[in-house]
Amino acid sequence: MLGQLIVVALLAFGCANADTTGTVGGRIVGGTDAEIRQYPHQISLRYNGRHFCGGSIYRSKIILTATHCVSDEDPTNITIVAGITALKEQGVEVPVVKIIAHEKYNALNDYDVALLVLAQKLEYNELIQPIALAKERPVGGSPVTVTGWGTLVSGGVLSETLQQVTVDYVEQSTCRRSYFLLLTKRMLCAAVEGGGQDACQGDSGGPLIVGNEQLGVVSWGFGCGSSNFPGVYSSVPDLADWIEATADAIESDDIAVDQYSFL
Repeated sequence: MLGQLIVVALLAFGCANADTTGTVGGRIVGGTDAEIRQYPHQISLRYNGRHFCGGSIYRSKIILTATHCVSDEDPTNITIVAGITALKEQGVEVPVVKIIAHEKYNALNDYDVALLVLAQKLEYNELIQPIALAKERPVGGSPVTVTGWGTLVSGGVLSETLQQVTVDYVEQSTCRRSYFLLLTKRMLCAAVEGGGQDACQGDSGGPLIVGNEQLGVVSWGFGCGSSNFPGVYSSVPDLADWIEATADAIESDDIAVDQYSFL
């Protein structure tokens, strides 16, 4: 039985890695067009000017995203664009000067969160706003929403317009039946019965929200929109202490330059 679990885990992990390559792009599956006014915390993460992942505004100079999006990138080549509905819009573009990955991040995509420090503060308006962190998980079946600019079909091109899709929070015990040993306490799941609505690799790093709070960070999954494998997100309630403490240290200059992770 243990051997079977390991085989399933390795298969799932292989597909997860294939689906979460930040520079490849991905998609919101089964979603609809959205306006940035609905989700003013959403940002586009750019590498040499090209969108490759999502993220959210946590503080005026700090962006929350996934480590797997930026683990192989030089921060000097990365910018964020805020305040846009369509990728072709100009928006507010700010360089990233530092990448701070969770020190426990590993090959299983556990602790898959990172903070990006911007070169200058964002000025808030109706299109650019921070989002609060959720401190607890909702009950099973609660509606949650994920957003992003990924491609609409596998192998397609990026969606020009921000997409949104509402799915249901899946209890940990239920999700573990699909992912077994790969699902850790720092992860949570969301899906709809029968599949067909989901986030995937190009939406990586973007926010999963419940109410007006961020519940998760798009992380990985087996396939995209599969009826048997929910999307997996980094659990913000379980990582909030690290996010808050690290952001506080950044703002108070308590982290020396050589303590940053330049990935």
